[in-house]
Amino acid sequence: MSGFSREDALFFDIAHEGAQLRAVGQAAHLLAGLRGLQPRSVVVLATDQVAAAAARAVATFAAPLEVPVVVADVLPAYVGALDVVVVVGDNAGREEDLRGLTTATDRGAETILAGPNKGPLLEDAPQATTVIPALPDTAGASPLRTCAVVGAVLLALRQPAEVVAERFELLASEVDAELESVSPRRDVAVNAARKLRAQADGARVLHTGFGPAGSAVAQLVAALWSTHGIPASFVDARELPFAIERAQEGNSTAAADDIFHDPYLDGPAKLVGLTTVVWSCEATDPVVPAGSQIESVETDADDPAARAARLVARAYAATALAADATGGTDAVAATEE
Repeated sequence: MSGFSREDALFFDIAHEGAQLRAVGQAAHLLAGLRGLQPRSVVVLATDQVAAAAARAVATFAAPLEVPVVVADVLPAYVGALDVVVVVGDNAGREEDLRGLTTATDRGAETILAGPNKGPLLEDAPQATTVIPALPDTAGASPLRTCAVVGAVLLALRQPAEVVAERFELLASEVDAELESVSPRRDVAVNAARKLRAQADGARVLHTGFGPAGSAVAQLVAALWSTHGIPASFVDARELPFAIERAQEGNSTAAADDIFHDPYLDGPAKLVGLTTVVWSCEATDPVVPAGSQIESVETDADDPAARAARLVARAYAATALAADATGGTDAVAATEE
């Protein structure tokens, strides 16, 4: 007899996020030809929303950049032999992605593909394109794979493959530790991801970040949650007080404007709560507005990138978990006779 919960099923791809980082690091030798190049730009063609957000997060996190990074969903007209083009994401079916990859290759650009492990994008990719292999057993979105690929390309321009591989091995170990701590088998008392999901349950969620690194994480998490059906948006930390004030005003106005609401028959007006999540990659927690939820990481690694990777993994795990502590125990399959 065997069984697993709905959470276990949803968590399967998420549990591979550390392996995704490790696999990109182990493929760093495929990018060795980039070392020493001084491209006009690195163009990232993102095949889906999460990939676009992840690529922008890396560009924000790594700023200031020696090479401009352009994130687009169609190939910019200027692209040519002076550029590096990276096609990345989990959607293999868009014709414009294959067309952009082929056009960039024909124009003499260095092209890299990090897509799904099957589909027309992989099967029809130009022979000159460097392909970063995908893990064979996963099918869902991998925000950290996109982060790793874009980061590896930027590192490969100035670092040997061994250094790139070592870098991502460290990040992978940190992510593995985070994912173990937020497993579906852990309840809300000891599970930061489930606690985070509980905070967001039934609420409007505003994500913001402390500093550039926290802001990069917050923007990625907002996109990741939105694509998984959790209402979320991003606001810059400098605009947060104003955003909270306006949200509270809007909530009160909406309740007052409901002409059909009878407080004697219907009871008090039901207002949709506002949850503010502040993401921080710093070693110490920042001062935040009252009522805000701070998401940070305790780790021995004195590395903002390691903290950022762990926070993204935590946020991704939250999309698979129920708000209550018993969400991981309801079996959805199955009994073998």
